[in-house]
Amino acid sequence: MASIRGRLFRLSPQLFGKEITLNDFLENYVGQKKMVILGEYHCSPNIVQLQTNIQEKLAQSLIVQPSNDERAQDIPKVRVIMEHVSMNMQGILNKYHHHHDTSKLLKEYEEIGTEGFNLNPYIPALESAVNSENIRLYGGFIPRPFARILMKEGVEKAIEEASSAGFIPKDETLTGTDLHYNYFESLLTGRKYLQSEPTDRFRKMFPAQIIKDVSMAWATKTIDRVFNTTGNDKMLLVCGVGHMLYNHGVPERIFKDCSEMKAIQSKEDVLRVACLPVSEGQLVQNAKENNDEIIALLRNHYGSDLDAADVCFVYEEVLSSEDEDEEIIKETQAVYDKVGNTAHLEGGDMKKAHAILKSLNYTNEEIEYAGEDAVNYQGVGNPHRHVTIKNRDSVLDLGSGLGVDSLIASSKCGPDGKVIGVDLSNECVQHTNKRAKERGLEDKLQFIQSSIEDIGDKLESDQFDVIISNGAFCLLPNKKKGFSEAYRLLKSGGKISICTTVVKNGLEEGVEWPLCMQTFAKMDELVPMLEELGFQDIEIDLSDSLMEEEVEIEIGDGDGKEGEEFISNNTNNEEGEGRFKVHNEEGQKQFRHLENFDMNNLCARVVIKARKP
Repeated sequence: MASIRGRLFRLSPQLFGKEITLNDFLENYVGQKKMVILGEYHCSPNIVQLQTNIQEKLAQSLIVQPSNDERAQDIPKVRVIMEHVSMNMQGILNKYHHHHDTSKLLKEYEEIGTEGFNLNPYIPALESAVNSENIRLYGGFIPRPFARILMKEGVEKAIEEASSAGFIPKDETLTGTDLHYNYFESLLTGRKYLQSEPTDRFRKMFPAQIIKDVSMAWATKTIDRVFNTTGNDKMLLVCGVGHMLYNHGVPERIFKDCSEMKAIQSKEDVLRVACLPVSEGQLVQNAKENNDEIIALLRNHYGSDLDAADVCFVYEEVLSSEDEDEEIIKETQAVYDKVGNTAHLEGGDMKKAHAILKSLNYTNEEIEYAGEDAVNYQGVGNPHRHVTIKNRDSVLDLGSGLGVDSLIASSKCGPDGKVIGVDLSNECVQHTNKRAKERGLEDKLQFIQSSIEDIGDKLESDQFDVIISNGAFCLLPNKKKGFSEAYRLLKSGGKISICTTVVKNGLEEGVEWPLCMQTFAKMDELVPMLEELGFQDIEIDLSDSLMEEEVEIEIGDGDGKEGEEFISNNTNNEEGEGRFKVHNEEGQKQFRHLENFDMNNLCARVVIKARKP
């Protein structure tokens, strides 16, 4: 068995925090069980190596009964059931077992295109399986389009279609327990599980979680019934960690009626393994001196008496480097330089522009002042709703884009006020300075080119009464540095109103996401970060958090930055392809799997309000 870069700890209440070696784990835990449920963070090489070790150990521990019948199908097998390959992809897995062609598997998986995972990190586990006579691979989750059917057309329609396709049992109702919802809601909000009552905000989304759990359990029981002819098969279920902790989700559905299975008869036959990433340097490999720190981390994350899982694999998560951050900045700048080149005043859809602004609660006066520039609106919210700009105020617009919010701010600060817009794109800055001059505002409205994180000596400290931003913080690779610059530039008593989009609990790892989504901040990290920087009166406003409007505009219609003409004329050329890395166009091949995700489940539009003391 190959070594792993991580450490293993017991999570059961009686032995919580007890460290076990890899050999002990494989011999005395994995080898003694009939089923292992591995709750993973997707696409981690460390977890893939652990998965490989588990499936190989399960294969070694198979009991082969003496028999005169030596047919291969009657030899016990390890059945590996995977979340990241959907049940309708079983055909390509069967061909993979026959031809052992990994590159062909990856190509066919991408061509089907509904799941969006990057299978490359899983190659060691996949090849280990197909090179063994005793391991078989299976798709384990319902295809993603069924979650979309559920959210768009309702639970009954999803049950009807999914059961007809054989992905869930016909008598399924997709109802879950209150405890399971408590856990599900805690995943989305960051609330500690069972420490307080959950909100009801995500009740509608809950069945979309349950249908995945049900489908994996149904696939497992079906595979056991059809293929476990000897009764000696073993099983490895690989699912996201959110589908197995505290016996919710997949384990709950497996344990229900498990006495009817041949592979297992009770919970005692199952080993539950959770995974937990920690920051670089936090985990000292094969060292005992930091055990207390790790055990405290486990206790805080899981609770020592809640039976989250049997074992936890703790491993270091490699964070993005400064070089990667710089690459993101360069790519974003290149894309928005193209945006600046497409800025226009004629030929734009003014009705659509006004509809967008009104939907975001811009006032008639603000829309009227924006005038013909409204067609170049780009943003995710309305920062003017959440801060008052007074006569003579100094205002800074971070990520000013094509200048609509800066223009509106200039109408409020009076003739003695000033507005400065900062944008990464030189093309956008050229356009906005030209427009300020054409509108006779060059004395009070100006734009400079800079990244938000590195304004540095371009602007002096303590000079702005108000800082606004509308969408730019979505794309900052270093959020803390950006907010630190905002704090530096504010006067004492100055306020920020930052409209941005956040992820509620992290994006599903391994799925290919547009650049804008990869760089979203996690909602539960915002307040601690702002407090650390010194901000006070911090509020995360969720009053307009639903993503539908932004998805329709930003993904479906190009978020107004280029206008419909640019989108329709450039979806197949080099510029269009570059833009879609930042803001995805629904229907583009690279991101078509995103149609099957519920964006309200993943993300939220928020306004970050705070004051510098």
